[in-house]
Amino acid sequence: MADPLEPGMRRSTTATFFEQRLLQDAAREKQKARHTLLMNLKERDLRDRPSSQFLRECREQTVTDQFGAEPEETMGQTFGITDVPKNFAQATEQEEDDSHKIGELPSTAICGNDITASCFYVVGELSKNAGVFSPICTMMSSLTLYCFRSVYGEVVTALPLNGGIYNLLLNSSTKQTASVAACLTILSYTATGVVSSVSAADYLKCSPMFSGIESVPTAICILGFFAACMLMGMQESSAVASALFVFHLSVFFILGTFCVIFLQDAGLGQLYDNFAWERQPPFWNSIFFGFSSAMLGVSGFETSANFVEEQKPGVFPKTLRNMWVAVSIINCVLPSLAVAVLPLDELTGDKSGFALAFLAERVAGPFLRDVVAIDALLVLSGSVLTSYVGVVGLFQRMAGDRCLPEFFSETNSWRNTPHYTILVFFGVCSSMCVMLNGDITLLAAIYSISFLLVMGLFAFCGLWLKINRPTLPREINAHPAFFVCGLLLVSFAFTAVVLLHPEMLTYFYIYYGITTTMVMLTFARVSIFTAFLQLMSHSKAARFVIQWFVHKRVAEEWAHQKLKNLQDQGVVYFTKRANMSQINRALQYIEQNEEARWVKVIHCYPDADQIPTNLEEYVQILDCVYPTLKVDSILVHGEFSPAMVQYISKRIQVKVNCMFINCPKIDFKHPLDRMGGVRVILNSEKPNPFRRGLNLGTTSPFFGMSPMNARNAGEDYAALMPNKSSEDEKDMQSIPGLPFNLDNEDLNN
Repeated sequence: MADPLEPGMRRSTTATFFEQRLLQDAAREKQKARHTLLMNLKERDLRDRPSSQFLRECREQTVTDQFGAEPEETMGQTFGITDVPKNFAQATEQEEDDSHKIGELPSTAICGNDITASCFYVVGELSKNAGVFSPICTMMSSLTLYCFRSVYGEVVTALPLNGGIYNLLLNSSTKQTASVAACLTILSYTATGVVSSVSAADYLKCSPMFSGIESVPTAICILGFFAACMLMGMQESSAVASALFVFHLSVFFILGTFCVIFLQDAGLGQLYDNFAWERQPPFWNSIFFGFSSAMLGVSGFETSANFVEEQKPGVFPKTLRNMWVAVSIINCVLPSLAVAVLPLDELTGDKSGFALAFLAERVAGPFLRDVVAIDALLVLSGSVLTSYVGVVGLFQRMAGDRCLPEFFSETNSWRNTPHYTILVFFGVCSSMCVMLNGDITLLAAIYSISFLLVMGLFAFCGLWLKINRPTLPREINAHPAFFVCGLLLVSFAFTAVVLLHPEMLTYFYIYYGITTTMVMLTFARVSIFTAFLQLMSHSKAARFVIQWFVHKRVAEEWAHQKLKNLQDQGVVYFTKRANMSQINRALQYIEQNEEARWVKVIHCYPDADQIPTNLEEYVQILDCVYPTLKVDSILVHGEFSPAMVQYISKRIQVKVNCMFINCPKIDFKHPLDRMGGVRVILNSEKPNPFRRGLNLGTTSPFFGMSPMNARNAGEDYAALMPNKSSEDEKDMQSIPGLPFNLDNEDLNN
């Protein structure tokens, strides 16, 4: 009789189902990998070159020494693509059709609704912390926004791609750093959705018809409604946003007009009474803590940077200007009128959550109150939709860049929407709403912490971009003082928020920690699968537990296939010259930042006589240096251009966002936003400032020998020196501040 505890007896119908799913998954991945391998490329035969056999032996020996076994694959191969269609091979100057992109008014409306909606919940919070000194705090926030107008203008026009802080760091730092910073943006979107939905519920309650509703359930219903709309494929409409923005500004204008008329009739007696408010904080405390609340009124300023690719050329700086003007007027005028019309005891009491509706009722009666409440419901609901659209776009971008699990980019067959992302975001927003019981003060504190961190990081990274990507073309070149001043003011506000609500740091750490952990686990997938396979090989207990659900062989095959697929993902590095140092730095970046272990070094050449000498040998040498990477070289007949990038992407089955280039320079003839999302990973090779001062008797980097002695060491160095000199001269071009002139050359990579 069989032992009832025998593992083989336990695998029931459920276990068989798991096995079938795992085997099907592995088969699909194999088919995908096989499709990637069939690239229809023509391999270049380098066996007649003297170095070919030597390099192959070096590669085999390196892999054998590294892993203690014979290599499964030989060294990287060299391919040629010579059948490029003419319309891709020639980089003709063609004007891209921008008619489908959105203009100044719709772009301003989309982000303007977001930033001006914050006034609905800021007036009450600001009055609690600053009292009668609220207008001074809003003027300070306007000054801060003026600094960030220059900061965002320079950074986003230099890197005109969607993604905000994530895009900035992805093109100037490491992939892990960019992903961790993007988690702040995700948290900011979460807080935006929660604060906007709760505030919309509060304004709905101010109407006698809905006075009995509860804020938390209503806010969750609003979040759920827009989650359902997103699942059905709803997106932001520029026409609807424009109409709503005009209506929203009209309501504020009417409200301000009635306030002025009211003050003409009633006088400034209430303002004088508020100056004698017994709970008025001291002046410096009012400014310090009030400024942190006023900064919440400019949240949403970063929205325009998240859809810059959809805007017509030249529109983005105008949206920054328009937002700054609108928010400066609204945030300075409405708090001032509220302090002049309403008693501070009532403004900071139970009615602070719907302060503007309360103000409208005081100056014009119930009708204007209901109009303001409807406006608040519409605009704040639009902010909830903006948070959904923003987080879905960011999740799909990060999943495409392999910073998040692939299931976040999966779409359903019904409406082709990313259901996992939408449902996860709805669940996180609802949990935050419940945990903080819909308290707008605490929710605003969480929002302020995440938003201020994003803004401060943007200013700091903008300075880093100036240093780390000095040759990157910029339409706007802001003075570093704007970056420093903006960073200091945001740090000032962040410190005030933390001191005022230290308990909110716990919730911030919880939500930020969960998001960051999810990202870090994605980067550790190779280590996790490797550890799983080792555990299955050495631990009987692990095998015993696994066999409850699936056969050991099936689990190991699935893990092996997943691991192989991760490492067989291809990445591309475009190089313009045969510069071994530059290619080596690119491989270092890929090894440290990418799971992919298959690198394709691509060079585009218009004519056969322009193929760099020894490029293929250099790639093969580096293939020997990095035994964990497979490095192929591909020579493409045609000019490097956006059309060529798209053609190569389809030909070799590598996404454009997994293609890398060096930092463009001033004379790069293709705008970066036309390149389809290629990533900037390196600067051009830095020149040796002492090279021109060297003479035959000075020391050379070549093994510490002088050039004269090194030339006597063999013919190889003599052949190398002219090429090395030529490459250094090319690298020093377009670098400002050199004491000598060089011939101009079109440089891109």
